[in-house]
Amino acid sequence: MTERNSNLGLWIARLRSADPAVGLEEALDAIDRDALDNAVGFAAEHARRYVASGGLLDGWDGPRPILILYTTGRRSGRIRRNPLLFFEADGNRYLIGSKGGDDRHPEWYLNLTREPRVHVRVMDEVYQADARTVDWATRERLWPALVARYPMFADYQQATGREIPVVELLRPTPGEAGNEGDAGQAV
Repeated sequence: MTERNSNLGLWIARLRSADPAVGLEEALDAIDRDALDNAVGFAAEHARRYVASGGLLDGWDGPRPILILYTTGRRSGRIRRNPLLFFEADGNRYLIGSKGGDDRHPEWYLNLTREPRVHVRVMDEVYQADARTVDWATRERLWPALVARYPMFADYQQATGREIPVVELLRPTPGEAGNEGDAGQAV
């Protein structure tokens, strides 16, 4: 298998090679200072508060749980971060690319279709993951539980002509090429 690090992983490796005393948490702080936030003002503020408080005081009144997804911008190549609702099923974490029922996919989804190696922050834990859109059968199996918990997604699906994608976040297996020295472990 070829080595696959996300932009975030490469940045962490560069920071650590420049100064071996830089810890993972310190490297992540530097990255969070430079990451591009969602263009929507409340989402950008939500991401900043989430990171600053370790997910405890993020100013969000909506549904939970929330994570911060770090992707590589498909045009800019820069690290992007978005606060997103996620749900868990069968021991896995999933994201929903609803964009509120818009007919266009969210930018974060388009980014991960170009570069599926992402980083995920849940509270104070940060880890590397591979994001993949689930197949039709898996989506059909997950969708009823998803809309039972978050009914707005049924409304969003009704409002758009596209199929809202469900994305699974898969942690690389230990020892996988590109996983060493990256933010694959909890901070």
